[in-house]
Amino acid sequence: YAIYARHILRLDRLDDIDQEPGASDRGILIHRALERFLRRFPGPMPEDALERLIAIGREVCAPLAARPGVAAFWWPRFERAAEWFVDTERRRRPSLAESRGEAMGNLEFSAPGGSFRLTAKADRIDRLKADGLVVIDYKTGQVPSQELVRLGIAPQLPLEAAIAAAGGFSGIAAAPVQVMEIWRLGGGAEPGKAVVIAGDAAELASRALDGLKRLVAAFDRA
Repeated sequence: YAIYARHILRLDRLDDIDQEPGASDRGILIHRALERFLRRFPGPMPEDALERLIAIGREVCAPLAARPGVAAFWWPRFERAAEWFVDTERRRRPSLAESRGEAMGNLEFSAPGGSFRLTAKADRIDRLKADGLVVIDYKTGQVPSQELVRLGIAPQLPLEAAIAAAGGFSGIAAAPVQVMEIWRLGGGAEPGKAVVIAGDAAELASRALDGLKRLVAAFDRA
């Protein structure tokens, strides 16, 4: 019955009343704050960019602001991460033509069982003035190692790159993906860090997509 309830009825256990928000909630709020900032300021950075981002952070954290854990631990970390983010943005913006946050995309391919659609929501995609795209994933927790990405065990970014290169993200024209990056926004002693995925981005994307196609083909064999 537990299997029936979970997988057929899709019932999930409710959180305890007045439960403190967890790490996933923190990640969602930070993603939401950064996406709103990018949407409001897609071009040149305002002089008071940090103050604007802090204000947006207060907006998205408002429903949880009264929680002791949020006030004591989350908010100071957000402020440190926000400062790193704004400093990084100021350095990057002159080389960017545009930035899109929370971009929805998909890519269809033929499989033995019929057409298969891969869908994704990219945390961020930047278009370089010098041509080409940068696909970025925000992380507030553990960052997958370079080796896991290279071996296809952590294929999220390469698959997003494959979708982007094919023009599968809404409002983002097809272009070669030059770089894949993971931005760790922990807000701790090291408030933020941009990790560039080593290797040729196009090759990693192609390899990840080929691996997915093989996996789908295997599952299509009853």
